[in-house]
Amino acid sequence: MISVIAGANEAVNESDAAAARTDLEHARVLLLQLEVPLAASLAAARIVRGKGGTVILDPAPAPKQPFSPDVIAAIDIVTPNESEAAGLLGWQPATPDDALRAARELKAKGYKAAVVKLGAKGVAFSGPSEEGFVQPFNVNAVDTVAAGDSFNGGLAVALDEGKSLAGAVRFAAACGALSTMKKGASAAAPTRAELDAFLRMG
Repeated sequence: MISVIAGANEAVNESDAAAARTDLEHARVLLLQLEVPLAASLAAARIVRGKGGTVILDPAPAPKQPFSPDVIAAIDIVTPNESEAAGLLGWQPATPDDALRAARELKAKGYKAAVVKLGAKGVAFSGPSEEGFVQPFNVNAVDTVAAGDSFNGGLAVALDEGKSLAGAVRFAAACGALSTMKKGASAAAPTRAELDAFLRMG
């Protein structure tokens, strides 16, 4: 079980995004989640997108209801897991077919692309010009804490490097899979060397 105690995160506001404008204007990809106030995240998103960058939102902790159209319009890619997808759609995907349907429904709501994670069952994606399903990597999982964080970090890196959505999702799935092979959260995140070696093997 993961518990969120907001602390300093809860104090982040739009002025913090304004103070970081110079850095944000140079960001090609911005990765957001819901552990800071949404207004601050949207302020950062506006700066990044104003300079042509891409905004990814990991809707975690799981939202209790769908986002409003203005929030959706500020996001390029949304990356929910099963329970987060349920908060956004009102139903929870459980199978690969469900996940692809969920990704399509999210895109129909206005997101440019949606990536729906099923953990050990794989991940579906639907974007402007491609969609599909990435089968799970076969690993000996010992701890799934922060697998979603590793996935999203990998997705951001891959997109920053110019990979297609399909290529970025596979790269991200490998990051998530590798993270489950170690205990811990940040300590379990794979290095680039580990990831490149893993992808060469499979």
